[in-house]
Amino acid sequence: MADHLTPTPSGSGPAYRTAGPDDGDPLVLLTAPQDMAEAWAPVRDALARGRRIHTPDLGGPTGGDRSAALLCDDLLGLLDALGLDRVDLVGHSTGALVALLAARAAPHRVVRLVLTDPPPALPHELPAAPGRITAPTLVVNGAADPAGPVPDARMLTIPADGRPAHEAAPAEFAAAVEAFLDEVPDSELARRWLAVSAITQTGESQWWDADPPARPLTADNVIDQMGWLVLDDEDLDLAGRVRVALGLMDLLGSHPLLAGQIHMAHLGPLGPLPLDVLWDGYRRRLEAVHDYRACTDSLWLDWFEDPRTAATAFAAVLGDDRNLLLPGAAEPLVRRARRVLECSGPVGWDLKAETYRAAARVPDLHHAVFRAILRSYHDLYGGLDPVEGLALLHVLDLPPETEHLAPLRRVLADGHRHHYASPQAWGAALDR
Repeated sequence: MADHLTPTPSGSGPAYRTAGPDDGDPLVLLTAPQDMAEAWAPVRDALARGRRIHTPDLGGPTGGDRSAALLCDDLLGLLDALGLDRVDLVGHSTGALVALLAARAAPHRVVRLVLTDPPPALPHELPAAPGRITAPTLVVNGAADPAGPVPDARMLTIPADGRPAHEAAPAEFAAAVEAFLDEVPDSELARRWLAVSAITQTGESQWWDADPPARPLTADNVIDQMGWLVLDDEDLDLAGRVRVALGLMDLLGSHPLLAGQIHMAHLGPLGPLPLDVLWDGYRRRLEAVHDYRACTDSLWLDWFEDPRTAATAFAAVLGDDRNLLLPGAAEPLVRRARRVLECSGPVGWDLKAETYRAAARVPDLHHAVFRAILRSYHDLYGGLDPVEGLALLHVLDLPPETEHLAPLRRVLADGHRHHYASPQAWGAALDR
């Protein structure tokens, strides 16, 4: 690493040090304002292998007096000045807060995020809604007071006797961070795939096509232009195509052209798609704190409504794990179960009834089981068994005033299997 600070090209941002090959993937290391950039010395050489490291001096002449939000602005200004569109961020202490704010303010600019010894009060210091973090996140705790939970973050503790983890255990810290940074998320694969066609993201739901005639694009424009190509890209192996397609869903949201391509490819000459890549991808998104709406929309409209794939898809995303649905089940599994239940209306009753009964053992899933039964009744393909559905409703602990609970009990007690077989029954139950 250079032994001197380089001024920001614009002259208005923090000075910085650099290390690593010029063509390496950019990695920015952020210290607390009271610390110097040299605080990263114990791990910088290991992290610089194959990466271009930039270490801003957030302290500078006045940095210690600036808020984390203003330091975030300084960081984004530095990225602009250096022409760094996409970076990995590693932040320590208050630098971790600055990194987190940058990942929320400009999620399309942060590939991966590492927070080491972030402030214990971190969740309370975040602004209410400057965006959402889309970058995979690793939190490394080595200090005496570990940070609170960060949504969807991978947590790692490195015993450090109250010292910064990267100073107390540099080899262990560097190895963990390197391994994390070597994992390329699906969304990043999708961005790289789009970049080959000169399409880059410039803001929230804003894209740019640099091919003449250069023009701005919306997310729907990108899907219309590129969504039908990914599953036929012979430059990628089949697993790679699935990962890019899922990554495009992450970036661009729900769209039948994109989600439908995955489903049709699975049933067509290319299929079956690699099941581990496909269903692991769905399960990870269903377990996330963030609601990947494109994922649940795809399950409902493509996989569950098609009798050719409903059984396999339901088993893969929840049914095969029904024995784990017990009181005290892990929160990620509960989130996955809740989301699958909510969209499982089209799945045949014989394929899902046992899973519904298992979910009813988990109090936090009672409302989701109710919604699943309700949607099964209102779905043409749900094939609800009225006797079994009514028995399930009786074991759910629900407020008596729960909307549609009473009429649902009435139609099931009268033996109606679904709304379409006796459309007048539901209206009559609502009026009683």
